[in-house]
Amino acid sequence: MKIRLFVLAAGMMLLSFAGNAQKIGYVKIESLFNDWPEYKSADSQVKEYDAQLTARLQSKVKDFQTKLQNYQETGGTMDAVTRQDTETELQNLQTQIQQFEANAQQSVGEKQLTLFTPLQQRMKETIDAVAKENGYTHIFAYGSALVFAADESADISGLVAQKLGFSLSQQ
Repeated sequence: MKIRLFVLAAGMMLLSFAGNAQKIGYVKIESLFNDWPEYKSADSQVKEYDAQLTARLQSKVKDFQTKLQNYQETGGTMDAVTRQDTETELQNLQTQIQQFEANAQQSVGEKQLTLFTPLQQRMKETIDAVAKENGYTHIFAYGSALVFAADESADISGLVAQKLGFSLSQQ
């Protein structure tokens, strides 16, 4: 039933497009982002930041493992107070590692939002501007479920890249 409604709605949409002589285009969003130097730079910054935090996490884990191994080797010879103190220290280190990992993931996510959101907004604004300048009434993202067939002359990806100041590596 849902498929019939979708086909009916798509047919009605196509008829309304044909009746109003609307110009439809598409854009290869993934190609644009992959080739956009500003996006590559932001992506590189996020990956570098993630790598720094990962290195710090690995250092904390290594420290924990060293202390745990030492405890396992010498724990049997420790007095009760030292053993309890060492166990508490190991539990605290485990908790700190878990908190650091959660905070690092959140921090990387925030950095992604900070760097990518303005670029995504700029991409949308540029697509809108190119569409308007070239008389397109509708622009679809290439590869979305709504693009069933596409004439390459309706691809505005190159125009969007040009307006953003770069060239696509492949068209």
